[in-house]
Amino acid sequence: MKFLAILITFSCPVQAALLANVQTTQGTIVVELQYDKAPQAVANFITLAQGTRSRIVQSTGAITYAPLYIGENFFRVINDPSFKIAQTGSGTGNNSGGPGYTFRDEFHPTLTHVPYVLSMANSGPNSNGSQIFFTGNASAAHLNHVHTIFGLITDVPSRAVIDAVLSAGDNGATITGISFNRTDPAAIAFDEFAQNLPTIVQPSGSLTVILGVSATWNLSQAMSTGALFRAFRSTTLESGSWLELNAARQYVGITPPVSPPSVTTALLENPSAPKAFYNLSVAQHPGSVAPSNLVNRTVTIPLIGGTLTLAFNGSGAAGTTTFTPTTGSVLSGAFTAFQMSFDPNHVSFITDTPSLSPRYLRVKCGCDTATQSLISGHHVTEKIVENDWKPFATGSATITR
Repeated sequence: MKFLAILITFSCPVQAALLANVQTTQGTIVVELQYDKAPQAVANFITLAQGTRSRIVQSTGAITYAPLYIGENFFRVINDPSFKIAQTGSGTGNNSGGPGYTFRDEFHPTLTHVPYVLSMANSGPNSNGSQIFFTGNASAAHLNHVHTIFGLITDVPSRAVIDAVLSAGDNGATITGISFNRTDPAAIAFDEFAQNLPTIVQPSGSLTVILGVSATWNLSQAMSTGALFRAFRSTTLESGSWLELNAARQYVGITPPVSPPSVTTALLENPSAPKAFYNLSVAQHPGSVAPSNLVNRTVTIPLIGGTLTLAFNGSGAAGTTTFTPTTGSVLSGAFTAFQMSFDPNHVSFITDTPSLSPRYLRVKCGCDTATQSLISGHHVTEKIVENDWKPFATGSATITR
């Protein structure tokens, strides 16, 4: 009897969990999803994999509920002795893809980039979408507080599959299926549809065209804070003929509360062709606190040994850089900004300050919370080293007006 009791105990799950079974051409990876520590990332992964969340097809701009990840290659594989990752989930087969929306980082003190974790790939703070990566049998501490960890791979057979994916190299392995099972009441109770993730809809309205002058979409429902409008155009509907109209892209950022943003029109383009087809979408990001410009705002970044401030003037694309060291003299100089990008959860730009070193900085700020005058968040800032962007500083950041 005692022997039978021991068998029963050992046959029960080692750890109650929400499990993802990621089937690949190299075998199945069982992932313990950390839904209590990274609920948005877990909910995003589940709903995209199951086809229960809308997303954009990057090649056409069309809205789809088609499941993501199935058929996706591990397009970026690094298998160096000290750094091992296998990245997938772009929807395009390269690192330029995504679902058409972003969501914030979720950093938990107990989750670090030790060997064999599942993490979100991103292009800067608070820019998570659909791309994910597995780590191999090497720690990657430099990714901590930069990428959101949302899964652990603890069993030996699953780790061996990751090793095989890494050995196969770029595009050497493919995801063939994903299934989920929940082994305890808390995991069963986790609601992936109640995690305040973005939604993408097709905007209703009407089109006004003045040939050679403008094509304007008149929205029947105004866009408000957190909305991201995108437009794609084709003249033939053929595969490969769709182009995103980058000038039509509109993000509605936070403004002073005396004037809540309300956008009712979207200029698509200056139409020159006799006909065109458009795919339009609005991604609504709940709780968005990022601005739509940096006019008369100041970005402050604490650094080791001092504080860096970037005070933007009324143009929103120039101002004064000031470095205030913990000890020593203050350094300052005029800067210009370019390659500026504004999204519902993050802001990025490059500054050129000829009188200071480093002269060029690429600043990526994630916006987490906001009051009337203060946006608080975190940043990743890079400098140019041998014609490439390299890490310069990470940490907290603020944007004030």
